[in-house]
Amino acid sequence: MPSPPASPVKTLAKKALRISLLVALFVIMAGMGTYLALTLIIKGEDTVIVPDLVGKDVLYGLEILSDLGLNTRVKGTEYHDRVPKNHIIDQDPGPGAAIKRGRDVKIRVSRGTETIFMPNLAGFSLQQARILLTENGLCQGVLSGMISSRFDAGQVMAQYPPPGGIVSRNTCADLLVSRGPSPPAFAMVDLSGFILETAIRRLEQMQLTVGSIRTARRSDAPLETIVDQMPPAGYRVASGNRVDLTVNRSNDGRYAGNAENGNQLELFRFFLENGFLKKRVQVKMNRRQLSLNLFDDFLAPGQEIWLLVPKSGNPTILVYVDGQLVETRFM
Repeated sequence: MPSPPASPVKTLAKKALRISLLVALFVIMAGMGTYLALTLIIKGEDTVIVPDLVGKDVLYGLEILSDLGLNTRVKGTEYHDRVPKNHIIDQDPGPGAAIKRGRDVKIRVSRGTETIFMPNLAGFSLQQARILLTENGLCQGVLSGMISSRFDAGQVMAQYPPPGGIVSRNTCADLLVSRGPSPPAFAMVDLSGFILETAIRRLEQMQLTVGSIRTARRSDAPLETIVDQMPPAGYRVASGNRVDLTVNRSNDGRYAGNAENGNQLELFRFFLENGFLKKRVQVKMNRRQLSLNLFDDFLAPGQEIWLLVPKSGNPTILVYVDGQLVETRFM
């Protein structure tokens, strides 16, 4: 006997299921098609290797990139000491990178070594000249000096490279600086009969330099006084000249430098008087033809220094406080 007809509800459910399956299949096929199309498009693009452009002429770089189908983008220019003008300093992407045609390669181009006109420094003080050199990216080279009546002391007289010349940044300029006019000459005073401390102070007042201090025994002159000097009295001298002195001393054995005390040391002590500020203390020793600095430092008020001084050679100890001679002692 014939089967009963399907109910309307079951028939509608089957149709809805078929439609859903068809829609799902369509979406899947469309997605697969899109993926395959994109894959084919991407694979269809040519991949190129970025060449090394650093140090190459910019026109050469443009030509190479153009031949490879790449775009050139100049991201800036700057002065460079090692890369010549109009040559490539660096690039992005770097050499060896794999990129697609039509992409950008950024380059930075050299403007060459930066050059300027050398400024004229003549007439400026040394400090002003150094500031001017620094402001222009230059530096000071060899510094020389000479006496000049045309320029004040400390003024720049000449320079090399000369002013107006084209130089690169970081060039160092050699400077010739005036020491001022030649100091006036005057007749050397006679220091005979002065005690050593007074003679030294007199030399300092005349802006002369104390040279070596020797000893001799003269029976016709008081002990511990100056009996000879070089240059002699009346000789023409100028500020800064050196004057050697000879002091009359007893040769009783203490200062003779004999074998008994030749290797002995004597303790020298100096006490800085009380006060409020530190002072610069210098202790110098003159022995035979040598002048030695034994101590040079700042001491606090009330501070004391101890120094061991050799007794041989008739040494003379000179103590200066803030540049003033305050004590002379014969060891």
